[in-house]
Amino acid sequence: MKSKDDINYYVEPVEIEIYLKKAGIVRTIIKDLKIELIDVEPHNEKSKEIFDFFKSINEPIDLMEVQNNFPQYIRSIYESYYKNMELYEKLSMHFKSGLSGINEAWRNALYLTELLHKYEPTVASTEILGNFTTYNLNYIIRKLNSLGENFLLEDSTVRYLIKRRNEAYKDRPRNREFEKLVELWEYSVKQRN
Repeated sequence: MKSKDDINYYVEPVEIEIYLKKAGIVRTIIKDLKIELIDVEPHNEKSKEIFDFFKSINEPIDLMEVQNNFPQYIRSIYESYYKNMELYEKLSMHFKSGLSGINEAWRNALYLTELLHKYEPTVASTEILGNFTTYNLNYIIRKLNSLGENFLLEDSTVRYLIKRRNEAYKDRPRNREFEKLVELWEYSVKQRN
């Protein structure tokens, strides 16, 4: 089990090649790029109400449960998400399975959340829900970390988490080690693609 501090980070392995001059060989080592998860704040009263509700029961923001608990938003949610409603229903089932103790369900929920995040923002998220997919992303990563589960994110999601972390830290002193690892990670992604 990870420490409370480690739970609040996504850790991306970064391969680094080191040339050992005396031996005349190249070695590959793995360094951990620890990306702090930056919490999402609701942006208006409607999203605050929804965020507060799910925080109070310590659960991810389940679009199906939003509609059950906030029926006044059903129409707006449906209009924004009808094309992906089937995926949100599957995500809801994974949330329920995870909350009942099935650890593998959190991994499935993570990958669905990554996919659905690509379709944001919508009118409903802009006007009502807020950035609930990022809230869920952070929630699930923390949950998997606390369970000691291994997982990796898509490069686009890692890039998004780095961007959020950098925005949150823009007024703080630079962390050169973090920046160097990000640079090496970006180089590695370019080489793969």
